[in-house]
Amino acid sequence: MAGGEGTRIRRVTYGTFPKELLPIGNVPTIRFPLEALRLAGIKDIFIVIAPQTKHGIIDGLQSGEKLGVNICYLVQEKGEKGVAGLGPAILSSRNWVGRNEDFIVACGDSILCDFSSNNPLDCLKPLLKVHSLMDAIATIVVHPTALNPTRFGVAKFQRLSEDGEILYGELEKLVEKPSLEVAEAYKLNGYYYIVAGYYAFKPKIFSYIERTKPGVKNEVQITDAMALALENGEKVCAVVHGKNKGNDIFPCDYWDVGIPEDYKKSNIELLTLDIDNFV
Repeated sequence: MAGGEGTRIRRVTYGTFPKELLPIGNVPTIRFPLEALRLAGIKDIFIVIAPQTKHGIIDGLQSGEKLGVNICYLVQEKGEKGVAGLGPAILSSRNWVGRNEDFIVACGDSILCDFSSNNPLDCLKPLLKVHSLMDAIATIVVHPTALNPTRFGVAKFQRLSEDGEILYGELEKLVEKPSLEVAEAYKLNGYYYIVAGYYAFKPKIFSYIERTKPGVKNEVQITDAMALALENGEKVCAVVHGKNKGNDIFPCDYWDVGIPEDYKKSNIELLTLDIDNFV
């Protein structure tokens, strides 16, 4: 997903180039999710872009051959009603996904890292494993945090299960940008579980996106579409982006580079690595 206008980080980009090309060290942001997908064995990738200011992504990534993946581009144009958000961006891929073909969605400005791994960007295999195991309409990556979660989608687990170090479970509820009071009721083991920008879906999710009403800023949020699926009895699961050590959870690292504060933090952390060894 690389179609957003990047309004939250406009003071960095000045609105003149895509936030997905913001450098982390000497590496454009979008290379991190692309590498995570490649390491998970996903080679065929559609990048959803907006008609404006996104041509640099095509110029830089081209066919993806030099990155070890196959890239095509889908242009997301606003409809007559001007509805925006991640939901319509995902919906723009509908005619390119097989009728019975599960697919992954990755936000182009979201970075997952696990520094306890041999390759810190190899973070998506648990998502694929749990999605296959649970046979859910949607399986998402959630990041455990004790910080204020009210600018994110927040998940509430029915319960947590474990498979080795992988923590996962069915969800009871999902809410986009909740109040702190609501988020507190979703807390488990001392953490809020925020939606971290990586999803596995069955094609049936498209029908729920179509039925989801726009919210703030006339945006259709994918969190709201998954919440609608839950209300209709569908199974939605989540994988925790963290390690299970006995009864304790150790969060791995996650940054939403579309936010200036996270962009700064990710640079501080990742500049200490020789990033070229991993990307």
